[in-house]
Amino acid sequence: HDPSKLGQKFVNEPALWKQTEDMVRQVLKDSRINYVEVPNEAAFYGPKIDVQVWSVIGREFTLATNQVDFSQPRNFGLTYRDRDNTDKTPLCIHRAPLGTHERFIGFLIEHYAGNFPLWLAPEQVRVLTIGDDDALVNYAKSIVTELRAHMVRAEGDFGTDKINGKIQRAEEAKVHTMLVIGPRDMQAGAVSVRVHGQGNLGAKPKAEVMAGVLHSIRERLP
Repeated sequence: HDPSKLGQKFVNEPALWKQTEDMVRQVLKDSRINYVEVPNEAAFYGPKIDVQVWSVIGREFTLATNQVDFSQPRNFGLTYRDRDNTDKTPLCIHRAPLGTHERFIGFLIEHYAGNFPLWLAPEQVRVLTIGDDDALVNYAKSIVTELRAHMVRAEGDFGTDKINGKIQRAEEAKVHTMLVIGPRDMQAGAVSVRVHGQGNLGAKPKAEVMAGVLHSIRERLP
């Protein structure tokens, strides 16, 4: 904070400013965290620690913040009984490990340009059928059910549209993994795998694909 702006931009408590700023510095030093002090970036009620990140296009975001507040507890008349049996006014810590959730989501969307890795994608897998034959659709639905049982965010497109149209919709929605199923896949107990931005990866046994999807999500692979 700028001492010349006490009572204007910052709460006019010189002793508390010195005490809490020293506390924050010591915490960072004890935690062996590299930090930079930026003048006049404190909150009006006390010092804060901001975690800054930069997106792929160079835009700066505050990813997380921890703020020491020695003003509001006094305004609300908050006290606690200390070890010496006297009433003391506590410090309040405003903690936002993800900042505002909307801003954090906005950062992720911009950082990945909407092309989220499998573990982070809003829709992780979409199962697409070539046709709407009952047996084929039932096979596809069983795959969606199995994926969802493992907490995979999976959807299905089982309509009568041509497969190229279904793939195009999934690509436009930036669905990470598409499992295309035709009669031959069903008969072989397989699925044809497509990955957004990579194209067709070929037919593989269903169990192998399932295991690969779960492993990628569990390990948070890129």
